[in-house]
Parts: sequence; structure tokens; C-alpha cells
Amino acid sequence: MIKIHSNQEEGVSPVVGVMLMLVVTIIIAAVVSAYAGHIGGNTEVPPQTSIDVQITTSGGPQGDQIVMTFEHLSGDPIPTADMKILTFYKLPGGETVASEVTDEDPAVRIFSTDDAVKLPYLNDISKGVPGESPKVDFGNFTFQSGDIMSSGTTIGTGVTEGGFMSGDAGMIGCDLTDSANGFERGSPVEVKIVHIPSDKVLFSKEVIAV
Repeated sequence: MIKIHSNQEEGVSPVVGVMLMLVVTIIIAAVVSAYAGHIGGNTEVPPQTSIDVQITTSGGPQGDQIVMTFEHLSGDPIPTADMKILTFYKLPGGETVASEVTDEDPAVRIFSTDDAVKLPYLNDISKGVPGESPKVDFGNFTFQSGDIMSSGTTIGTGVTEGGFMSGDAGMIGCDLTDSANGFERGSPVEVKIVHIPSDKVLFSKEVIAV
């Protein structure tokens, strides 16, 4: 009887041990998963919104400017400080120039005055005049339904070398006034708008200049 009893204990003990090991493994896995989710996960919910982007080669008061606009058609309001705008344009030689715009970019002069503005600015005169009121500077306002953001001028749309403004002024990473860069009506520009807190793409489309 004692021998039989001993065999029964030997038969039960491994099962209990395996169960204990399984429970411990599950607990460890759950803790690791929760920790990893807390460290690397992104629980920020992106805004649900509809945005339209256009590039016109006949913009501005005189109809002679290349202007890029962003219109909030509907959906959630978005603080522009939470937005990142990416553009990609392929030059005639095959090289792709890329540009990234955030609220950390400096204000630039895009008009024939000393006033500087952070692009793209809010095109709403009731909120302020670009270059005079910081309220319409990119990063300082919330982009909501009905709003239109604008690059304002050709200089605001593309980097322009020389003239009264030079350097990284524009939304597109090349000099649009240089014929060698081939930008004209019909030119395609890949545009992406990213919600920074969630790292989600809100808009992604090839925009054709008209």
C-alpha cells in the first residue's frame, strides 16, 4: 500500500508542477505585455477629418502666384501644433525633393514687406492679418471645419533662391520659379498630413497643380 501510495504522489506532483509553471508563465507574459504596451504603445486616438489640398498656378491677387491651400471640409478640429505636412516632388532629372513642415519651423517673409508668417497660415482676415497677427501662424490655431490654410505666394509654396526672400521658405522643397525644376500646371506633388500625437496619416494623395 505504501508503494502504491508513493506512485500516486509521483504521478500527481509533475502535473501540479506543470500547472504552476504554466500559471507563472502566463502571469509573466501578461506583465511583460502590459509593460511593453505602456512603454511603446500609442493610445492617442487620431482625429476623424476630411481635408482637401489644392495647388493653383494662378493664385494671389494678381493671379500670378503658385499657391497651396488646405481646406478642412468636415470632422474633428485639429490643433495645428499637432500637424506635420510632408511633400514630395520629382524633378525632371528623376530626383525627388522632400519637405517637412511643422510648427517648429521659423516664420518667414513671403510678402514684399518685413512681416514674417509661419506657414501655412490661416486664411481668415477676421482672425488676423498674415505677418501681423501671430494668431494665424501655423501652430497657433486650431484647424476646424470651414477653415482654409494657405501658402500665400509662390515663395510660400516653394523654396526660392534670391529676391527679397531666400532659403527654406516654402511648402515644396525646390525653387518653383526655376524652369529647370519643371514645375507647372499639371505637375504632381505627393502630399501627406500626419497627426503627430498618434502618428497617423490624416491625408495622403497626389495633388496635381492646376
